[in-house]
Amino acid sequence: MGKTRIAVVDDHPLVLCGLQKTLESADFELLGAVTSPAQLLKLLSDEPCDVVVTDYSMPGDRALDGWRFLASVSSQFPQTRVLVYTEFDDPFLVGSLVQRGVAGIVSKRDEMQEVLAAARSLAQGERYLSPIARASLERFGELPQYKRFMALTRRQMEVTGLMLCGLTVCETARLLDRRVNTISAQRTEACRRLGFSGEWEMYRFAVGHGLWLDRSAAGNELRPA
Repeated sequence: MGKTRIAVVDDHPLVLCGLQKTLESADFELLGAVTSPAQLLKLLSDEPCDVVVTDYSMPGDRALDGWRFLASVSSQFPQTRVLVYTEFDDPFLVGSLVQRGVAGIVSKRDEMQEVLAAARSLAQGERYLSPIARASLERFGELPQYKRFMALTRRQMEVTGLMLCGLTVCETARLLDRRVNTISAQRTEACRRLGFSGEWEMYRFAVGHGLWLDRSAAGNELRPA
């Protein structure tokens, strides 16, 4: 069995350098270490990759930042497993990422060895949450304003997350390469499962409880699609 092929993206040069050295020292095959989501997607289109280690918020590439970027990777490269390595480890983000099927999450407040443990687990087809991420997920399952999102399927959570980033039905359909009526039906069903009569009620709830997934937005404002 050959080495695990891994790619890294982070817009902080020091973090990127640290990840590169750590992964190379552990005998992974590092395909590349890049600083933007667009560069990472280009790399994945050129080279088969087993695991991607990515920051969550890279606002320099706003059109592909955060939840949008993860949606692009899962849509275009469904066999590639994603490890989110992020400074944002609050319960709603961590729980939402787990609900949408992200394979691994490590907080930047965790020890760097957690990245290695996570990468090895993902390479073996397993999932991995660091200690801080696990604690956040427990909180996600305990608080009523978060817990209701556990009723969503993986695809419904993916679409709901894009709603909470302000994407329209047509924008979501283009990003995920799905039919518009499919996305519209998934949004409607997601609202129903969450206990809302429609999208506006969901937006009001999200704003009222500070539930936002676009971590690069100016002022962190949620703008209904």
